[in-house]
Amino acid sequence: MARANARRKAVRAVRAPLTGLQKIGLGSAATLIAVAGLGLIAGVVLDRLLNFDDAFDAGGEWDEGGGVFTRWD
Repeated sequence: MARANARRKAVRAVRAPLTGLQKIGLGSAATLIAVAGLGLIAGVVLDRLLNFDDAFDAGGEWDEGGGVFTRWD
């Protein structure tokens, strides 16, 4: 019985309550991780919904060496 009580006291000593600054630090880290996750999800959703290839394509031969011709010529 004495061993069990000593073990409980040792565990309680290790698990001290968090200070205010530690709580703020953990909250900040959790917020940063959550915002990064939301940004990643939003980026994937936008990438799936929008086709950016057409937006950046001017319709010309930019690397063919034959001059720049656009679809509006």
